[in-house]
Parts: sequence; structure tokens; C-alpha cells
Amino acid sequence: MKRKNISIDEILIEFNNKSRLSDLISKYVQLTPRGSSFIGKCPFHNEKTPSFNVSDDKGLFHCFGCKVGGNAITFLTKYKNLTFQEAINELSVFAGLQINFEITKEKKNSLDLYSIFSEANNFFQDYLKKSRDASKYLSSRIKKNDVILNFQIGFCPNDQELIAFLNSKGFSLEEIKQTDLLIKNSQNNFFGRFRNRLMFPIFNFSEKVVGFGGREINNNSKIKYINSQESQIFRKSEILYGLKQNNESIRKNKTIILVEGYMDVISMAENDINLAVASLGTTLSKIQIQKMWNFCSIPYICFDGDEAGRKSSKIVALKILEFLVPGKSFKFIKLPENHDPDSFFKKWNKKDFEELMNKSYDLSDLVWQIILESIEKPTPELMALMDEKIKYYSSKISNKIVSEEYYRFFMKKKSDYIWNLKSNKKKVYFNKEKIQEFTNEKLIIIFMIFENKLVQNNLEQVSVLKFKNENLNKIKDDLFRKVFVENINVDSSLLKSIVNQFFPIDEINSFQKTHLGGLDKKEKAVFFQQILINLKLPELQTEVDKLKELIIVTSDDKKQSELICKYNKIVQEIKNIKNKELE
Repeated sequence: MKRKNISIDEILIEFNNKSRLSDLISKYVQLTPRGSSFIGKCPFHNEKTPSFNVSDDKGLFHCFGCKVGGNAITFLTKYKNLTFQEAINELSVFAGLQINFEITKEKKNSLDLYSIFSEANNFFQDYLKKSRDASKYLSSRIKKNDVILNFQIGFCPNDQELIAFLNSKGFSLEEIKQTDLLIKNSQNNFFGRFRNRLMFPIFNFSEKVVGFGGREINNNSKIKYINSQESQIFRKSEILYGLKQNNESIRKNKTIILVEGYMDVISMAENDINLAVASLGTTLSKIQIQKMWNFCSIPYICFDGDEAGRKSSKIVALKILEFLVPGKSFKFIKLPENHDPDSFFKKWNKKDFEELMNKSYDLSDLVWQIILESIEKPTPELMALMDEKIKYYSSKISNKIVSEEYYRFFMKKKSDYIWNLKSNKKKVYFNKEKIQEFTNEKLIIIFMIFENKLVQNNLEQVSVLKFKNENLNKIKDDLFRKVFVENINVDSSLLKSIVNQFFPIDEINSFQKTHLGGLDKKEKAVFFQQILINLKLPELQTEVDKLKELIIVTSDDKKQSELICKYNKIVQEIKNIKNKELE
């Protein structure tokens, strides 16, 4: 597309002549008149008192809180994460601007495609109401009608009805053939690509329909889903399905979850999790990665809980490495075995999914697991291979600072791995799945019940522990008081009166056999010390962070000196814990 000589200023002048900045921004922000301008709560940071100012006279907005400001184009690029060209296009549509373009044949074809897809989308939505089979199938999968409407789900009948409708809208057969709504068979005849399928419109970042996904409903086809082919307006690498529908919620919550497919996005929306997008495949492009980072610093990835999903997670993890920069990363949500988000919500609920989010693991941990997979045993040759992999995956990160940090992280992991092999030959209690299932808090309770002599020797450390789980903390305090203060023997009746529903006795006994049954006295002592460290380090780190903030804001020299002294003491304690070799 060639633009005749027209400047940004001219575009903005034409916009301000035909519309007002407040009209545009009020679509997204609640504004209140104040004098000659408008005020509202800033959409770019959280605030209780409105500090976001919009001036129609100047054609500018400004936030006195976060200092973000600019014109109509600036607002659209920042708020909707649009490119400059996308913002210009949206501004033109909103205000009806007559920006003078020289329309090339290619550009005209693009405009025709947008128009055809838009009309086809309307047709599919209307036809869904006419199709009893499609409506029945859809209602069996999606219970909330507002979700169906929001995602504009439709149904495609036979090709002749589609062609007749588009003809009625002024599109010739030749124009329709330019889309992939029709495909050519071996006899050079055209027929409908999506006939007799549920239709999921795919929107680009400018919220224009650029393609479709189609799902068969009668199990007559070997291919469950088919997608539009890439075209001059549709490139999979530039699309995040569901972003249009979930944009506001994602922005408000500063959270985004990448899933695999259409139904995963929609199922999550039906369960009031309006944060999901799909990449139309399990690969990720630089554009998609950076688009998600525009919304939040650490998005989530939630692929299927089968072998294919786990493999895809690893592929994506290694892809992301290249683009890492300070402060940006991803977390991975692990679904139950052989479940996808759609099937998950048929068995569990929103709260259960949020628990999985809380237990998500870091990108760095997943890459470390990839490194470990090639190490069957700690031979010199395989340790050398581990070093090579550490260097290789660290070097994939183009940002030098992040690359160096990853290298140090992996080398520390290697050191811990070797230490565990030497110090804990049986490795019974280092089963990662079990540690995730039973928290360090539960492990302390197990030791208090079955190894109270060991706890007695570390009574001061145990007494000051504060569990995050309030129920488990109550159990710990009750046990501590009765067993170590009142010297009451732990029997089944005492356990029942203390643990009840928060930590079932059957679970306690099973865990004791699994994790402590095969350990000797020395190994139990090592294990117990590790658990104490796991619980203590986060508390110390939190205290260090608080002290940092206090040191910065404290103007009193004496007080600041005291805080620095305390800070150094705790930092040294953390170092001592990390460097201490458990015997």
C-alpha cells in the first residue's frame, strides 16, 4: 500500500475535526467531565484515585500517576497492543476518516477478503439457529449462551447456500474463490471447505475476521478440526485466538494463559476464567511471545496433560529461551494425566484450576528437566554431556545478562544434583511428584508424629515456624503444645482429635511409609534439616526484601545504619544456610 503524502499530524487533525479523543477513550475507560477536560482511572496502572486526564482541545491524554500520555494513536497502540498501522486503521474506522490511499490490487484483494469473511461470519452465526443438529451438539459442549455469542460461534451448511448468500451481498463467484471458503478438487470443481462444521471465527489484533476454524459434529470425518489456510490477511504466527474476547479481562488481571485450541479457550471462559488464548498450534512465534509479554511479564502455558502436550511444552520452552529479557518469562501449568482444559472442567472447577496455577513451575525448571532427561547415571561422560547442554541452552538466550544468570542457575542445579547423589543414595524422599503432593508443612507434621525425638533436638527451630496453610499451622501448633509441652504420647485418639479432616490419618500413615520407612537415622536427620531450610529460606528472603525497602525510604542515618546491620546479618544467615553441607 502506498500512501500519498500525508503526515501523522494531518491524520490527527482530521480525527480531531471529525471526532473527539474523549469519545474514543470512553469506549475503554469511564470518564467524568471536569472543567474543559475529562478524568478517569488510568487503564495502564492500578489506582484508587482518578489521575487519568483527557483533553479534547489538545487531543491529548495524560496520567499524572504513571506519567503515560500521548494522542489517539498512542492510546490505541498502548491500550490494545496494536501496531502503528493497525492503530491508524482502527482510528480511520472509528472516526470515518477519508485518508487518501493509493489502493493497489493486492490491497484491494485484502479489503475484499476482510469483507467476505465478515459477511460469512454473520451468515454462519445466523445459520447456527437454523441447524438443529449443530445447536444440539453445541449445547452439549457449551452451556452458557452468552459464551457462544461472545465467541461468535456459527455453523457452515453446504457450499451452495454459502455461495448464494455471498452472491446476495454483491460478491462474485470469482471473488469467493479467492478465499479458502471454497477449495478445488481433483476435477477442478469447487466445494465448501467447512461444510457441515461448527465455525470459530479467527480475529487478528485489529479485531477483523481473517479466517475460521471448523469442527465436525457428526464424527463422519477423520479430521476433527480444520483451519483456514494462510493468506495475505491471515498468518498463524500473528494470531492469538481468544484475545479479542478476553482482552479486557487479561489487561485488568495482568494474566494471560496460553492453551492449545478453540474449545480450551471457550471452556475456560465458560468457567469464568476469561484469560485464555490459543496459538492455533503448539508452536510459538516471536510476535505471539512479545504480544503476551505486552499484557503481563510472566504468562502461563497450559498444554494438554498427555505425552504430546508435555512434548509440546518442552518444544515451546526451548523456543522461548531465545527471546528472554530481564523480568520476562513463562510459567507452565501441569494438568492431570490425559486431560486438556476442556475435559478438566468437566471433572473439576475454577478453584481447582487456580490451585494448579499456584503450583505452576518456572521455565528454568522445565529446561533443567530437559537437561536431566539425557542423564541416566552420573558417569564422567554423561556429566560432560550435562555441561555441554548447560552451555548450549544458556547460549540460546540472546540477552547476555539473562544468559549468564541461566548458566549460573543450571550449574547450581548440577552441583545440587551431584550432592544429592552422594549424600542421599536411596533418594526415597526426593521424589518430585510426592514433594509437590505433600508440602514441607505436612512433612514437618509427619516428623512431629513419628520422629519426635529428632524434632525435640530442633525444638527452637520448629517452634518459630509459621506455615502458610492456616489449617496445617493449627495442627502443628496443637501437636507442638500437646506432645512437646504437655508431653502427651501420640496415639490414634490424640491424632484424630487434632488432624481431623485437614490431614487424614490414612494419608499420614501412607506418607510415613513412603518417605520415612526406608531411611536410616542419619538419612532422616538430613531430610529433616532440608525441610527446615526449605521453610526458613523464603521467610528470610521476605524479610531481606522488606529491609531493602525500609533502607531506601529511611532518612534517619542512625535508623538506616541499624537496618543495614540487620540486613547484612540476615543475608549472611541465608548464605550460611545455602553453603552449609549437611552431614
